[in-house]
Amino acid sequence: MGRYDHLIHEFEKEYNTMWGDFMPKYQAYFRGKGCMAEANLYASYRCYMKEAFVDRESNFHSEEEYLCFMGYDVADPFGSFDAEISFWIGPDLDHMEEHIITEPTIVRIPAYWWHCPLEYRRVTKPVYFEVVHLRGEFGTFAYREIDGEKKLTYTGFTTFNGRVPCVKNASKKCDYCGECGKKPPKADAKKERPAFIPVDHGDECIFDHKKKCDYCGKCGKEKPKE
Repeated sequence: MGRYDHLIHEFEKEYNTMWGDFMPKYQAYFRGKGCMAEANLYASYRCYMKEAFVDRESNFHSEEEYLCFMGYDVADPFGSFDAEISFWIGPDLDHMEEHIITEPTIVRIPAYWWHCPLEYRRVTKPVYFEVVHLRGEFGTFAYREIDGEKKLTYTGFTTFNGRVPCVKNASKKCDYCGECGKKPPKADAKKERPAFIPVDHGDECIFDHKKKCDYCGKCGKEKPKE
């Protein structure tokens, strides 16, 4: 044991039980605070082996995010890149534009910028995809239909220590065993892993983090009752 062991993290194999056969059987993640208590970065390391429509829903984050697309052969990351990827980005939903990626590329997504859908339209050779999120915990804002209305919601895919509770045994964390399938028991899922969490951003406007919230209602937040 060393004095600086807390600064060293060995990757664990996270088995692919939900993504499909367009990815390898396992992947590597650095889940921010779930791996290092004071980390301010969250990253995933994936390989896409065939065509896939990965993220259909436009969303944004409260911190910067970077997406890296490279050929999977590390000895020749440029020559091994042979794919066509569609990616949408814009400052708001009314001003998004599509970009077609056909060469090794990195995309910077500023805080609060909308992005996606993301679609791998053609994959002739495996694509290495790395996501770098400049926060120790990962979550997304998106408009979703709740009770018949479109509301801006926040979905946190991880807890502070890196993994959501097991839907069959709340005393332990998810180990991606696959036993719960794609549709976990409704009671457990609602209690331990809510699909939608109402937006709560304190005094900060999520559309302009330089100003205070004035309860305009655009994000769905209601003014507290006096």
